[in-house]
Amino acid sequence: MKRCLLLASVLCSAHDEVVFRSDTTLVRLDVQVLETGRRAVTGLEKEAFHLKENGKEIAIKSFAAEATAIDVLFLIDVSGSMRPHVERMAQAAYRALPGLRTQDRVGIMVFDRSARLRTPFRPAAEGAREFDYLLRGESFDGGTDITRALLTAARTMEQRARKDARRAIVMLTDDQTEFDRDDERVARALHAAESVMSVLLVPAMTPLRGGGRPRRGGVIIHGPQIGGPRMGGARTRSAGSADIARESGGDAMRADEAGALDATLERIRQRYALFFSLPAGVREGEYRSIEVTLDDTLRRRYPEASLRYRRSYRAAASGSDGPVEDFKPGAVISEAPAPSKRRVATDGSSRSGPMMTGPR
Repeated sequence: MKRCLLLASVLCSAHDEVVFRSDTTLVRLDVQVLETGRRAVTGLEKEAFHLKENGKEIAIKSFAAEATAIDVLFLIDVSGSMRPHVERMAQAAYRALPGLRTQDRVGIMVFDRSARLRTPFRPAAEGAREFDYLLRGESFDGGTDITRALLTAARTMEQRARKDARRAIVMLTDDQTEFDRDDERVARALHAAESVMSVLLVPAMTPLRGGGRPRRGGVIIHGPQIGGPRMGGARTRSAGSADIARESGGDAMRADEAGALDATLERIRQRYALFFSLPAGVREGEYRSIEVTLDDTLRRRYPEASLRYRRSYRAAASGSDGPVEDFKPGAVISEAPAPSKRRVATDGSSRSGPMMTGPR
């Protein structure tokens, strides 16, 4: 095993499997290249990409492709009417997760009006059976706060995911929320966690009065849905999940498409990791813009290709949030909104920011 020293330590095995040990002076950016028809372009090298930081072209110091390990956090909507969709997700997970690599890990978080980490990160092969425990342990009768769930998931990724792994949040939801959306704050949280987000969208349903099976509404792909269906008596609207996913460099698919989960996991795998040096003079915590383009030769070869990546990053902030607490089953983990804002439900009620609760 030979050692390649740049600003990060790169270990290269005989099988060209690359592991990056991140240095605080390096910034990581995951990029996906898609042809027309959304087929991923694979097999590219570092020279295929050009990178600009705040408008100035800079060098790509290190590069990794599919060999990079991945940490995937499944974020599962367990609010009213979601049980049949989660059941189908569990069946898909049984097929898809064993196909991940031995170094890959998965975790499971569920949410309604709060977010609960049901399964900390563990080998992917063990993740499928955790969906059975989820189905037995959740009542599927709560409301929905998607913004709160995404902030919590991003915080969990920042604290618990491996620094040298490709990080992704895969959310299953009908995109209906009772509370105001905050796209900018969620996008910044995902940037800070260096995580892409992919969303599997299911049709919104309206529970029938007096019980009975809920009836399907239209599939919500993106954009606000003001005055949407009623869930548990409260007015709901779109959380803009697909827009947020694309802003993070991820994508959105209909959950009922054939092989949707397999395709989502494959797209996470097919991203390229570009590493560049933090420019001199950048203030800690500052947000900076990024632009990635293909080399002219590749652009002529793939004239309709599109690149997906996050368009900004936050320079490494000073200080520490302290050690991560040990996982406690059943704990409710939540992210408090900014103190100056009140989160308003669409039924006219309001609440101040949630606090962390659960067993200590």
